Amino acid sequence: MGVSYKILIVDDEEQIRNFIVSLFSDYDHGCEAAKDGIEALEKIKKSSFDSAVIDLVMPVMDGIALTKELVNLYPNLPVMIMTGHADEHSAGSAIAAGAREFIKKPFSVDEFILRFDKMMRDRKGEEELLALSLTDELTGLYNRRRFFILTEQCLKVAVRKKKRWMLLYIDMDDLKWINDHCGHGEGDQALIGLGSILKKTFRESDVIARIGGDEFAVLLESTDESDGMLMTRLYENIRDYNAKVPQDYVLSISVGAGRFDPEYPISIDKLLAKADTLMYAQKRKAKEILQRNRQMRAETRRKNQRPSPSDFLLEQDTNLLIEKKKL
Repeated sequence: MGVSYKILIVDDEEQIRNFIVSLFSDYDHGCEAAKDGIEALEKIKKSSFDSAVIDLVMPVMDGIALTKELVNLYPNLPVMIMTGHADEHSAGSAIAAGAREFIKKPFSVDEFILRFDKMMRDRKGEEELLALSLTDELTGLYNRRRFFILTEQCLKVAVRKKKRWMLLYIDMDDLKWINDHCGHGEGDQALIGLGSILKKTFRESDVIARIGGDEFAVLLESTDESDGMLMTRLYENIRDYNAKVPQDYVLSISVGAGRFDPEYPISIDKLLAKADTLMYAQKRKAKEILQRNRQMRAETRRKNQRPSPSDFLLEQDTNLLIEKKKL
């Protein structure tokens, strides 16, 4: 059993429409039929389709004009054009309009299905390549390119619908130390682990990406209540990871939060720079506290006093404690 598609059939001859619908039904595809371009546009605006099969010569709006309109509205929609009035320029015109396949009537059932299946396989291959080009290979999160594309779209919607968004700039601490002392394989596992934590923490509607070597970003719709809950969940998930996964280091992060106000919109670059600046300020403050803690422990040892277990816990969790307090 192959993949089932929903297909829009457009032909001004009822007999042809019915034949193609019946043919596709034999292969478990679902179809809707339209007698001309105007009706086809009405149908596709009300329902989604995986592809369209269109006659070239039709009244009101011919196949070339309809194909151009469909490709303009839905750039990823595969279109196959068929005609019984083909001249030497028809195929070229169809492809130039955006069609992926062209077939002349009369055609055999085998040829028709072979051409249609090839068109859909080609489209699937393109989608898989696109997904690879927009996905971080190591973590499975979006990559930097995809993050900027989606963030730009989200911020446009935010301005139109007057919604607040928050961008989290997340830096994994001490990746170089992990690579140097535990090996690059362990460093990769740490990045994968953080990616899994982020996917577990945030919602499917949030944009989660790895945008650099040890840098991650999350774009989410912002409300005072949900922001606090999600950040608490993030820190809890990191603590759980450190408790459950055997490793020679403590996974920790530094976070900066940049807020997007639709009343005073700023560019993606400025929003990212704002969050980045706050993240590095937090990282510096965490290091200062860590250094003070080490000095206190050194002083304790000099006085021959045994350090308490809480001292070691504080050193491991310094960044998390600072992040939680700040955000």
